[in-house]
Amino acid sequence: MIELNDRKIFQLPRYLMILSVPLALFVLLLLGFINVIPLKVELHSIIIIFLILVIFMFFISHNAWYSFSFFRNTISSVIEDVDKYLLENELIIAGRKKSYGNIDYFFDNHVNNIRNDNFASIASSIFPTLGILGTFTAIAISMPNFTVESKAALENEITILLSGVGTAFYASIYGIFLSIWWIFFEKRGMTKIENDVDEIKYQYKNLLWNKEEIELYKIIDSQQQNAKFIEKIENVITPEYIFKLDSIAKAKLDVIEKIDEEYKQSEQRLTKNYMALIKLFEDASTKQNKILEDYESLHNSISKTNESLSDSIEEHSKHSKAARAEIYSVLSSFELVSSDLKSLGKSLLEQDNQSK
Repeated sequence: MIELNDRKIFQLPRYLMILSVPLALFVLLLLGFINVIPLKVELHSIIIIFLILVIFMFFISHNAWYSFSFFRNTISSVIEDVDKYLLENELIIAGRKKSYGNIDYFFDNHVNNIRNDNFASIASSIFPTLGILGTFTAIAISMPNFTVESKAALENEITILLSGVGTAFYASIYGIFLSIWWIFFEKRGMTKIENDVDEIKYQYKNLLWNKEEIELYKIIDSQQQNAKFIEKIENVITPEYIFKLDSIAKAKLDVIEKIDEEYKQSEQRLTKNYMALIKLFEDASTKQNKILEDYESLHNSISKTNESLSDSIEEHSKHSKAARAEIYSVLSSFELVSSDLKSLGKSLLEQDNQSK
């Protein structure tokens, strides 16, 4: 359980503490203006310094010293969020239960929410700037009229100018002081906040795993696992187990030798079959060559026969033409003889008729 300082811090005393000295200086200048103390201050300088003081009062709520009260009064809610986060990220290593995570985010976010960092970052530089601006404004306001005719009047105007310039520098001095005063309380407040955060983180140290612890426990756990594994191996590997394992190995070797012998026999049979197949291919190749030679001879014979047949057909064709010519000649002769016989027959018939 994280131990916190339950004492509440009130904001108003811190606000008044930061405002005290700047307000006292303004009151001192105001007393000089109303001639209560021997300090010459012009009205325009009082007005300008008052405006700078009002701006400073606005910025006080963003000062780290003032914001520390909000930080202390609301840190318990951040602790609850951190406890919830750690509970959700618990990790058991080597029998030890811690949480793994980064809790810096919660505290950084809380510090950023208690004030506006943008205002806090420009405050130390804005007050001297306002002081210088107020100085030049006061000088411009107190600038006398140099268009006078008499020397006495001119000297009076110069006296007024120098008096105004002297009082105008109060604004610059006041602005520079406010910057120094702001930085003092800013650093003091940030130191308080950082110390509280560091103290809380230190209390969480034993509840969080860091990288070195995780790596160390990983190594230790790995060594323990290896030791357990070696112990199991030692318990398993007994003389009886080794004898049994040797018997199994011998049996496996016998089986392997038998398989090797069968493989050699199969290889020999395959070699013989391969040689026979090669011889068969050689015989087939020889027979194929012989068949090709016979086929070539047959082809030559057929070619010669075709040539003889072509010659015979051609010769036969010539003889056929001659025979057809002779036949036509004989037929012509037969036609002539037939014609003559017909004529002779007719003559004989006519003669026979006449004789009757």
